[in-house]
Amino acid sequence: MKCFFRKYLVIGIAFITFFGCNTQSGKKESVLNYVDTRVGTAASIADITVTEVEEPMGYVSPIVGNPSALTHWTPQTAVFTKRVITVPVPYWYDQEAIQGFRGTRYPNGAVVGDWGAMCVMPMTGEVKIGAEDRASKFSHNTEVAKPHYYAVQLDDYNIKAEFTAAAKTAFFQFTFPESNQSSILIDGVFVPGNYKVIPERNEIEGYSVIAGHFKNHFVAKFDKKFEVYNVDVLPNVVDANLVPEGFEAKYYNNDKLEGKPDVLVNYSELNYNWLKEPAKGVKADFFSVEYTGIFVARHTGEHRFELTTKDGTRMYINDEMVIDQWMYRATGTNTHKVHLIKGQKYEIRIEYYDGSSTTEMQLRCAEPVKLDPSHGPKMALKGADGNAVYVTFATKDQEKVKMKVATSLIDIAQARANMEEEFPEFDFNKAVTKSAAVWEKELNMIQVEGTEDDKAIFYTALTKCFVNPRNLNEGGRYFSPFDYKVHEGEMYTDLSIWDTFRSLHPLWVILKPQETTDIINGMLNAYKEGGWIPKWPNPWYRSIMMGTHSDAVIADAYVKGIKGFDTDLAFEAMLKNANVKGNRGFSGRVGIDYFNDIGYVPTDIFGFYGEPVARTLEFSYDDYCIAQMAKALGKDDQHDEFMKRSKRYVNVLDKETGLVRGKKLNGEWLAPYDKSISVWAQGTDHDTEVYYKNHTLLVPHDVPGLAEFMGGNEKLEAYLDEFFDNDMYYVGDEFSMHAPYLYNFIGTPWKTQKVVRDMLFKYFFNDVGGLPGNDDCGQVSSWYVFGAMGFYPACPGDPIYQICSPVLDKVSLNVGEGKTFTVIAKNNSRENMYIQSATLNGKPYSKCTLDHKDLVAGGELVFEMGAEPNKNWGI
Repeated sequence: MKCFFRKYLVIGIAFITFFGCNTQSGKKESVLNYVDTRVGTAASIADITVTEVEEPMGYVSPIVGNPSALTHWTPQTAVFTKRVITVPVPYWYDQEAIQGFRGTRYPNGAVVGDWGAMCVMPMTGEVKIGAEDRASKFSHNTEVAKPHYYAVQLDDYNIKAEFTAAAKTAFFQFTFPESNQSSILIDGVFVPGNYKVIPERNEIEGYSVIAGHFKNHFVAKFDKKFEVYNVDVLPNVVDANLVPEGFEAKYYNNDKLEGKPDVLVNYSELNYNWLKEPAKGVKADFFSVEYTGIFVARHTGEHRFELTTKDGTRMYINDEMVIDQWMYRATGTNTHKVHLIKGQKYEIRIEYYDGSSTTEMQLRCAEPVKLDPSHGPKMALKGADGNAVYVTFATKDQEKVKMKVATSLIDIAQARANMEEEFPEFDFNKAVTKSAAVWEKELNMIQVEGTEDDKAIFYTALTKCFVNPRNLNEGGRYFSPFDYKVHEGEMYTDLSIWDTFRSLHPLWVILKPQETTDIINGMLNAYKEGGWIPKWPNPWYRSIMMGTHSDAVIADAYVKGIKGFDTDLAFEAMLKNANVKGNRGFSGRVGIDYFNDIGYVPTDIFGFYGEPVARTLEFSYDDYCIAQMAKALGKDDQHDEFMKRSKRYVNVLDKETGLVRGKKLNGEWLAPYDKSISVWAQGTDHDTEVYYKNHTLLVPHDVPGLAEFMGGNEKLEAYLDEFFDNDMYYVGDEFSMHAPYLYNFIGTPWKTQKVVRDMLFKYFFNDVGGLPGNDDCGQVSSWYVFGAMGFYPACPGDPIYQICSPVLDKVSLNVGEGKTFTVIAKNNSRENMYIQSATLNGKPYSKCTLDHKDLVAGGELVFEMGAEPNKNWGI
């Protein structure tokens, strides 16, 4: 596979050369030559330790757009893909057809939702609305996948599609064949939209509604006139005309329709969006409902039902299941066609379960009535709700049609302003060059020397570190997902903080200190507007994952010198995380009242899916971070208090098994290796053991305490040896990403050097299967970037990095103010993985740690490498 992949990469290099970004007289070669954004779009080619409930997939797409763009763009091969976990990842390498080019806000590499998406598709001949119907075959041989540019040949239509993108605007160039019926279609991917065609300006404008509470606005502008246009108008909502007695809703305060219903409600139609609970007495999250009604057909013939929901749903007609989408986070519209007879009655039953965040339920029906063919075009001029909108024109052979699409969460006028700011002209080549320059600047913040393969892996990983979080700023303003108002200032979302606090945010502290300040100010704006610092915003609060690791992000930044935010407000918000139960749709630290009362989160209160042991471990670590923030602020009493709280992890460490273990409210342990401890502990007995072994190490803030539990440093060393020798470490998930660096803490740093170096070569490749697991908004990629450079932030909240064995021969980091920190590995090779000696700024250096203050001061850290460990260095 790798040989073929490198062949495809040549196409990208040729493109960069064409646009003048490659080596020229007196100019440095473009680092973009090394990047292919398809890395991670196929299953890992490595032998990965992974449980049955996960899959070693990067879950990334070939994203195009500026770093932290409001909207990224990518080819779409699927709306949803049914794999081990069903997720709306736009692009999968193993699929053979492209359905269009999606403006996406899917957090790259994560397992959450896409929101406010839209899709653009060129075609010839008859216009096909459905994503699968219109999809075109393509070959990976014709793809170019760079962070600033994507190109592919759509074989079924003989159209070459190219696009670039900035932060809020995409620029497409479609090269059409000769055709009297060439078209470009726009749809809302998961939900319908409202579309208006303005032919005198060669424009389409519109919006789609995001969870019923705000809108994704867009303006599409063409350089070619069109005379034919249409909106595929939505069918009517099923109301009292079709269901005279309405719908009865039975709500259950569980997500499985179990037991007796807790609340009964009657609706005249199913056309609702709920931000919190759907009815009084119903839980805001993880509820289920059954809707039933009698449909009376007004016509004989084919009826098309359209059911738009979030999360899992099933639909039955006369007890026959006709739609089956019983999946978490399955936002979208499902259709079913059925022949009905006029005057007959049909029982409709819809089952739905809600996971977390908002709820949507809409049922429409297209009756077998012949429509006036002029209706769609007339409605297009007025503006109408529809499944899609399209424009059609004649093209000559090899005619290039250009199209710009600007987006905004504020309004249509702001979308126009965004387009004018980013791509005011219809010059595609100029737009590509402009976008390439943005990424050149980003990636050149770190300059490296090494093998060509290592540079390709490194720069592709570094690219993924800058896709998210998502910057919502539009001209100094932002639309807040937390109070649905427009404010001045900063706001970021799609922060996978449970993952990214570990190394992605620490990388930004070094490379992007000002933007780190902006992100923290965005968190504090969310706190002011919604009542809490978000822990996984997508784009609003999501009640997923365990700890409140914004505590770690803020503390780590502050102790490393990041200023420019209200520290008193930040500390207030952190204390609220640590002491107050969640509300207003935000779960916060679930079980915090028990944690503060008895010192752990009990398993019989918070069982399966509740992750009670993980919560105890993570709350302890977050309290450690709060203690560091308190210390830096001179709050000595609170420092002492939270340092004591940070030791509560010991309450779920079990001497009998030598591992973490669930504990009930009465202090009784669960059975050893009880699978109900976590969803991730399911599967085989080996899967369960892997979970327990990884999770036991989730104590980055108190390695001496963990070693004491194990029986001393030698016992912890033996645990780690067995752990790594038997491939129990799962690099593709975050529970114990710091684990390889624990050897540094216990006097055996040469083992950290070997384990990290071995893993980087074993799991990461310049290949579509080159990521060992979900990238989670750049966390797995940033883990690689740090390891390849030779140091890692094993405990964010401490201004210290653990030294490992650099893969690259030379790394130069731009640390700001014109300063550079350089790491040089002399005599470096695959075999020479061990540090023999080191100097820092010309002086002998014998520590296996690096202080942040030394890094940002600039300087030079030089290692002499060798094939045998020097067991006297670094201890």
